[in-house]
Amino acid sequence: MFSATTRHPSRRAGGLRPAAVLAASGAALLLLIGAVTPYRDPATAAEAARQAEALDDQSLDVSTVALPSVAERDAPAAEVSPARQKAILVADHTNYSWAKLILWYGGWPITDAAVTTIVRWMRQENGVDNWWNRNNPLNNGWGIGDYMASNENLDMAAMNVADALNSLGGYAGIRAALAVGTGSPDDIWYAIWNSSWASGHYNGGTHYSTAPVPEVVAPAEAWGI
Repeated sequence: MFSATTRHPSRRAGGLRPAAVLAASGAALLLLIGAVTPYRDPATAAEAARQAEALDDQSLDVSTVALPSVAERDAPAAEVSPARQKAILVADHTNYSWAKLILWYGGWPITDAAVTTIVRWMRQENGVDNWWNRNNPLNNGWGIGDYMASNENLDMAAMNVADALNSLGGYAGIRAALAVGTGSPDDIWYAIWNSSWASGHYNGGTHYSTAPVPEVVAPAEAWGI
């Protein structure tokens, strides 16, 4: 608000000078102008309000932002190197780690159903206590010439299994079941025993147990990772 400066004009014998009268009138006018809210163009006012609202929308309450868990922060992701992804997957060095490695190499979702089915399958092929025998847990001959042969390490063994499943026509059903990601262990197992993986088809799928498979650690030197 504008304020008027108090002035003490000099006087003549005949009264105030005309200039003093004008100054007093001007001061009163300034006081009146200062009391009036300046005119603002409606469009300009609306735009200013919109910008202010946009700034409010961009504000962030840090207290409400959930920090990533260690698992989320350290999980395999597209920007993580393949070597790092594999190291994360097999960190525990168990039969479950190896099942995940097959899925990773094959490009299939790493789901509980898929991992559970594969470790049961491994038990059927090679037992549990020494599941890494010959570095060939599923007795796969693809890539090494014979199903009783040995792989150089468990990393190569997982790669060869994934490559076999993705390459051979007789395994199309397994590929499809693993690709679903939401299928049950029974669905995946049906695709396995119904495929050409085993000539006896696990006696129509009956040579198979759904009992829980314990986690068993394989020697670190067996992994090759």
